Amino acid sequence: MITAINPANGGELARFEAHDDAYVDAALSAAADAQKAWRKVPVEERVGLLRGMARVLRAGKARYAEMITLEMGKPIVESEAEIEKCAYNCDFYAEHAPQYLADEPVASNASESVVAFDPLGVVLAIMPWNYPFWQFFRFAAPALAAGNGAILKHANNVPQCALAIEEIMKEAGCPEGLFATLLIEPAKVAAIIADDRIAAVTLTGSTEVGAIVASQAGKALKKQVLELGGSDPFIVLADADLEEAAAGAVKARYINVGQSCVNAKRFIVEEAVADHFVELFCAGVAKLKIGDPMKRDTNIGPMARANLMGGLHAQVEKTVAAGATLRMGGRPIDGEGFYYSPTVLDHVTPEMTAFREETFGPVAAIIRVKDAGEAIRLANQTEFGLGSAIWSRDVDRARTLAREIEAGAVFINGMVASDPRYPFGGIKRSGYGRELGVYGIREFVNIKTVWIGPPKAQAAILRPKELKTNDRGGGARTTPLVTRGCGSTSMINGITAFDPGAAIGLHKHNCEESVMVIEGKAIAEIDGVQHHLDTNDTTWIPANVPHRFINATDKPMRIFWTYASIDATRTMIATGETRTIDAEHSPANP
Repeated sequence: MITAINPANGGELARFEAHDDAYVDAALSAAADAQKAWRKVPVEERVGLLRGMARVLRAGKARYAEMITLEMGKPIVESEAEIEKCAYNCDFYAEHAPQYLADEPVASNASESVVAFDPLGVVLAIMPWNYPFWQFFRFAAPALAAGNGAILKHANNVPQCALAIEEIMKEAGCPEGLFATLLIEPAKVAAIIADDRIAAVTLTGSTEVGAIVASQAGKALKKQVLELGGSDPFIVLADADLEEAAAGAVKARYINVGQSCVNAKRFIVEEAVADHFVELFCAGVAKLKIGDPMKRDTNIGPMARANLMGGLHAQVEKTVAAGATLRMGGRPIDGEGFYYSPTVLDHVTPEMTAFREETFGPVAAIIRVKDAGEAIRLANQTEFGLGSAIWSRDVDRARTLAREIEAGAVFINGMVASDPRYPFGGIKRSGYGRELGVYGIREFVNIKTVWIGPPKAQAAILRPKELKTNDRGGGARTTPLVTRGCGSTSMINGITAFDPGAAIGLHKHNCEESVMVIEGKAIAEIDGVQHHLDTNDTTWIPANVPHRFINATDKPMRIFWTYASIDATRTMIATGETRTIDAEHSPANP
């Protein structure tokens, strides 16, 4: 039995029978079949579904927001904002998906080559309770636009939200079977991941669960995107606008009752301004109104479950016992529901629990540091790497420091937040892969190379240091430039330099040759007849005709020559010796 509990009072909201194996099997088969047809629908038509999703979300915002607040406890104003954000995300991908999924031409030796973005298949989405609508629609809008199907396994404390999402998809015009919500126990997930009808897995959740799902998907060799825990640093440098930083810090920590992977959790403050910042911060926290999450002026509602509140309180007690200063809060609030008082812990150090572990609730840890260097070092001294923030009036300096932070995002003078315009995701034990932006829509696609022949001729660039020069004797030196097959025409060319008075021996070739004087004056002796050539004069020599070139002046002379074959040979008239020019000269024959 799957039961929804109202965290504001502990009362039961609803209960549902879990879907049995037959239901799950039918849902997987329907999704696989529907996706085969959906992938053939042009993306310009697929995005119509996303517009429908946005329309239905906005039309039902009040009902869906109330459902969120009742099932997981966030203040109603924040729940309404969550629904609006879901709709915006759908609109964004409806507008941009065709561009993001368009074939990308690639310069190559092919007549044409492109990178195409084809759908993978049906994606299993394992989603958490903290943003029960956003977490799903953040994934679903780009994944469906890309031609995939989706199966949702939601957190079991938000079953009404999970079923409402299924209703939204149907009302928006989703093809029958392409999407389904499964109400199942966690023990059933491994078999679904292993099922051949599932092509990939996305999970938003704890690091511990992420490791389990990664192992299961890895065993089946299936693509995964994991957005896991975080212990985001919020760095306040001595030159920061402290009032703005403190106000931003209150929102960054306590939004969603502190139950977000990208909530700021570790506030790392330079010692020179720490006292003032903590004073401003605590004053801001004290103004937060705790109460019924259905009331529009409530800032802090209940935590989502009793066990989460108990675990958070244990972390606070351990941190205080280790020497941290409890500035405010630090205990559950008496009465019904799972309310925990907004808490501020000061003088937290790296060995303490609130520094080492993710605190998923309304608890802030203040860490004091001597300078920016120590701030960056402690910011990175964590197993997580999701988001981070730097507050400083010196934006250029902050931009430099941002490159030193080990996280998937760094916000300067602002609160970390996801946005469909840019990618979202982490490193280290915060997961891998990206959602949102162009990178998010390309996570669940086959990035396919399409090469169309025949191969075309390739240009070659040779630098002087890459060329070799062959001594022809008598003061003449030849430097080949390019040896290439150019479609139906093949050629070798190069330059021969002559010292004053130099000449090359009489010879002939098995192919036509064209010669241009590019410096000085030359005598071209062709089939026994001498021709005087000035700079820029060109001569053409038929195959098997004896010829040579002479520099009869007291200045250097150079000629540019081209053979009409890469199989060109040279035969010296005096000795009868024949050599293959390609083998002798070519530095660039592919």
